[in-house]
Amino acid sequence: METTTPDHKKSGLVAAVLDSEWEMFQQVKSAYPVSCQQSPQTFRQVRGSIFEQWTEEMLVSYLGDLRKAKQEGRNLLTEKYARMDNRLPRTNFHPLIDAVVAIETDWQLEIKEKYPYLYSRVCRGSDATDDGRNFSVYLRCELETYGERTIELYHQQVRNYRRQDVNLSLKMLERLAIKSGFKDLDHAEAHCAGHQ
Repeated sequence: METTTPDHKKSGLVAAVLDSEWEMFQQVKSAYPVSCQQSPQTFRQVRGSIFEQWTEEMLVSYLGDLRKAKQEGRNLLTEKYARMDNRLPRTNFHPLIDAVVAIETDWQLEIKEKYPYLYSRVCRGSDATDDGRNFSVYLRCELETYGERTIELYHQQVRNYRRQDVNLSLKMLERLAIKSGFKDLDHAEAHCAGHQ
């Protein structure tokens, strides 16, 4: 009987989450067209770089959210983009959402300071817009689609990284840079600086 290694199990969970999200993402009609909607490979690279940093428990919880939503006829990604475009009112007021957004917004500012060219090329901005072009708005609208348990696990993870003085967003960006063919973030930054 074949045993499932932890890495194999986690990669299977990531793949299942990406499959569910991609199915929902294809139905999204946003006020601001999303380029990776036409490119499943780019979508999987970008979203995979995030989910690969999640714990198995987080992935299981979020996959449950996605499957429950599908059973109920809901599309979580449509809801996220509708919230970003101010087409839906906020319905999830979980108190940990703002705490997560505050931590990750600080991490984004650190990325902007350390890797300004890469940041301007691939990250959502910090300009005061009230739509998804602003990182904080985007993240808040995404978190609002998560179930209560997923939000709690997400908060636990970012809080733990912050306590260790580790920028998880930077780790996710580095994973994306490597998947895109760069040696590391410095290599990706130099490339972006040379193509301004």
